Amino acid sequence: MTTMRVEELAREGVAFSLWLSAVLLNMVSVLWLGFQGLQWLHDGRWTNQPPVLNWIRGVCPDMCSFVDNPHSWYGAAKVVRVLSEVPSGLALALLGIALGALSVSISDHRPLAPSVTRRTFG
Repeated sequence: MTTMRVEELAREGVAFSLWLSAVLLNMVSVLWLGFQGLQWLHDGRWTNQPPVLNWIRGVCPDMCSFVDNPHSWYGAAKVVRVLSEVPSGLALALLGIALGALSVSISDHRPLAPSVTRRTFG
C-alpha cells in the first residue's frame, strides 16, 4: 500500500467520523427540541434549556475557574458571555453544522486545478 493510498484512507476515515458526529449532534438537538415541544403541548409552558456554560462547569469545575474571572483576557470574557446565553440545543445544532461542513471539506474528491502557464503571442 502506498503512502498516497494510506493518506486517502485516513482522510476518508476522518471525514466519515466527522460526518457521523455531525449527524448525531444534529439528531440530538432536533430530538431535544421535539421533547421540549411535547412537554410544552402537555404542560402548556415552555421549559428553558440549560445554557452551555452549565455543562462546561459540570465537566471541569476546578480547571475552568478562569471562566468566572472577569480579569482574564478580553476574548475569554466575550466567549463566556455568549456561552452563558446560548441554549444547549442551539449549540449542539451549530456544532453539528460546523462538523458537517468540515467533513465535506475534508472528503472533497475534486481534482486539483491544472497549472496554467501564460503564453505571450507577439
